[in-house]
Amino acid sequence: MTVLARPWCVPIRAATRRPLPGHRRLPHRSFLTSIPRSQAHRRSQDFNSGFTSSYDPSQDAGRGPIFAKSTFGVPRFYPRDLKRRVDDYVVGQDRAKKTICSVIFNHYQGLRRRQHHEAQDLRLREKLQRQKYAQDMHERTSYSGTPVHPVEDEFPGHSDSVQGSHGLPEEPFDSPSDTFYVQEDANVPRRVRIDKSNILLIGPTGVGKTYILETLSKKLNVPFTISDCNSFTQAGYIGQDVEACVERLLIEANYDIKATEHGIIVLDEFDKIAKRETLNGRDVGGEGVQQALLKLVEGTKVTVNVKDNRSSRPTSNPSSNGYGSPGSPAGPPSGKMDQFTIDTTNILFVFCGAFVGLDKVVLQRVSKPSIGFGSEIRSGRGASMAGAKEILPLEMYRHLPHQREPSFAVGRPGTTISGAFTPLDLTTPADLQLFGFIPELIGRMHNICALSPLSLDELYRILTEPRNSLVAQYTALFDTYPSRLFFTRRALFAIAERAAKNETGARGLKMEMERVLAEPMFDAPMSYVLITEGCVNGTEKACYWGKDGRLELERRIEEENAKDTADSDVTFEQFREAGQNGA
Repeated sequence: MTVLARPWCVPIRAATRRPLPGHRRLPHRSFLTSIPRSQAHRRSQDFNSGFTSSYDPSQDAGRGPIFAKSTFGVPRFYPRDLKRRVDDYVVGQDRAKKTICSVIFNHYQGLRRRQHHEAQDLRLREKLQRQKYAQDMHERTSYSGTPVHPVEDEFPGHSDSVQGSHGLPEEPFDSPSDTFYVQEDANVPRRVRIDKSNILLIGPTGVGKTYILETLSKKLNVPFTISDCNSFTQAGYIGQDVEACVERLLIEANYDIKATEHGIIVLDEFDKIAKRETLNGRDVGGEGVQQALLKLVEGTKVTVNVKDNRSSRPTSNPSSNGYGSPGSPAGPPSGKMDQFTIDTTNILFVFCGAFVGLDKVVLQRVSKPSIGFGSEIRSGRGASMAGAKEILPLEMYRHLPHQREPSFAVGRPGTTISGAFTPLDLTTPADLQLFGFIPELIGRMHNICALSPLSLDELYRILTEPRNSLVAQYTALFDTYPSRLFFTRRALFAIAERAAKNETGARGLKMEMERVLAEPMFDAPMSYVLITEGCVNGTEKACYWGKDGRLELERRIEEENAKDTADSDVTFEQFREAGQNGA
């Protein structure tokens, strides 16, 4: 007798189970999958689908398009764009404007690159920490044989208090001497650090050294301050310490530390702290200040103590600060002494000075090998800065950047040529050391830029061309009286000619305008006021007319313009530009 055995492949319950009346048997669904283990932790690449599997932080699966990408790319502007903006306010000094715009652009481009790399490195370190933590959890689980407590996922370290130690061997104790050497993390990429480049501006007074920097700071929206070096003394003596310039920058930035550390400090009258021989002790206002500036310019942390006694003043709105974020502090509390630590590593320092007599030092150095036919490069004792600039051959300036094509400037014989080189363009660190500066401070000035004196043509353009020209300023001032102010072309050229003789740069134009308009300002209001060449030279008085004097005014302007203009040597284009600005 043969006994048929039940097949082992059929479950007993499945064989003996009968469906209930009125119910339909559902098809059998198997919950066993044949997916390999390596694919169990893979995330779905379709970001529109839901969560399909677990995430293993130890595996580098990349970041999808839903995450923010890198914001560091092509700059929004270049040095030529900065110069184009400065040209609307500053006349001439093309070589200086190109150098200054390039230095400031490279400085903030380096800061932008450094901030981008710091953010990348921070995200990379956080990612490596998450991967290391996941790997440690896996090793602890495999070593102990028991799963990690669920609390460990949200609160690392709490599983020890719940279920005790996992039985891992304790790490050997490291002596303090073993922690002196910090190993370099191979996972973090090595970044190239771009150091800042400070700049030294040399030029006579009134040529636009600080005005160019002020214009650029407004366009860049960065904190900017000008400090006078005449008031600086060595620490411990009567006067201001060199850290006062950092405090002024902090106040300018509305007490925003981050904005302060990215600002610009201009040290004006820098030539006044040159070493000078003293008979009664140390040179606390010269070499002592230079020694104090070394670490400040190179980069150090300065502690600024600020005490605010403005209890009666209204509190300013923090959102009004244009340099920092809306949540940046608007200032220290009233009546309280606060300490601010400022890192000067990323602060750009600009040194400005007239350096009177430095051209003689340069000429002595250059003229040493000159004998016989080269004797013409020696200047006379009474030669001024404007007259001693064309005595060197052009071959000596071939190594300088931003060379321009030779051109003839509009002006009379004997006047300054627009944009010509001066002996100050040949300044070297050795010349500055002979002038009275220590080599350590000279080495921290990476760019030496000389500004040329303003020519007669440039002085005439300053009166009419810039947005804030003097003709536009005084015309707007007389409109408030109300009066209509007009200048003839010959009058404007006479003002520029008298200002050029003063050798005070663009500031001489302001002095001449105040002198010429002194009587019309006192006699105002008049409907029409005309300034002629005779008014500038003192042979005539200013011409006044009432409301019905418009035709007489035009006739007088045409009569003035009909005169012989050969002596003035002014082109028709300059006449037309002057007429559009109120002449």
